[in-house]
Parts: sequence; C-alpha cells; structure tokens
Amino acid sequence: MKNNRISFTCPWSLGVTVITTIIIIILVASTYFIWTDDFPSSMLWLKYTLIVVFIATIIGGLGYMPIRLTIENDKIILHRLFGAINIPVKDIIEIKAITNSETAFSIRIFGSGGLFGYLGKFKNPKLGSYTMYATNMNELIFIRTCRKKYVFSCKNRDEFIESVKLTIIK
Repeated sequence: MKNNRISFTCPWSLGVTVITTIIIIILVASTYFIWTDDFPSSMLWLKYTLIVVFIATIIGGLGYMPIRLTIENDKIILHRLFGAINIPVKDIIEIKAITNSETAFSIRIFGSGGLFGYLGKFKNPKLGSYTMYATNMNELIFIRTCRKKYVFSCKNRDEFIESVKLTIIK
C-alpha cells in the first residue's frame, strides 16, 4: 500500500505570540531576580522551588505545544516535542471546522490558556469535555471519535479537513 502523507503546520496567532512573549519575559525576569536576591537561609527552599516551577512551566508548555498535523493512510498525527497524539481515521465519527465562539465559556480543567497555545483538557456547554491543542483560535478543527473529542488548529484547516474526509472514504 502506498504511504500517503501530508502535513499542515500549526503557526501561532498574534494573540498566542503576545501572551507567550509576555509570560516568558515575566518568568525569565522573575527567575533572574529570585536567583540574584538574597533569601534568608530558612527560605532557600522557596527560592529553589520557584525557580524550578518557572523553568518547568516554560519547558512543559514548549513540550506540549502542537508543531504540525500529519495525515497518513490510517491516522492523524499531532506532532509535539513530548510525543505525538495518534488518532486512527477509522475511529473518527465527525470532523468539521468550528469558530472560536464554539469554545467560548470553556473551563480549563488542566492545561494552558494561551502560553504556547491553548493546550490541555477543557469543558464547555456546547462541546462538552474535549482536549485542545490550538495555536490559532481562528483556524479551529473539531474531531470527535468514539472515545474523545479534540479541537486542533492548523494552517489551511479546510484543506486539512477535506484531506481527512478523502482518507475516511477510501
């Protein structure tokens, strides 16, 4: 069988770029000031805990940020630095473009609300519980499988959706 493979990048929107830039500056500056400040010896644990938390926040967000979506013969792959998410095409019940208003009033259960994108577990009245990996809220893709709901974003989302639909039909 021929291996058909097509990839779509996940570029950042202006909003994600601004949020990420501001938060990174704050975290790096805070780490610098905490590192250079003289803490009392009884509070050194706090100093090192804060530094570890700030650095882990940056590394964690960067690691789970979506890089690209790839369609292969039998699956969709969301590429991240910390491993990929594979969705078998045969499990897809629904795939469609959605507007950012459909994610409105979402409650973040666990994840990031703008740092390196919108990443993690969310819940709202319209979509229910879903996992989101989006770096551009104007290019959202909704995928429902038999077990989970996903919201992704990528460049040329309509082409991505049509490519997936063609793969499902085969």
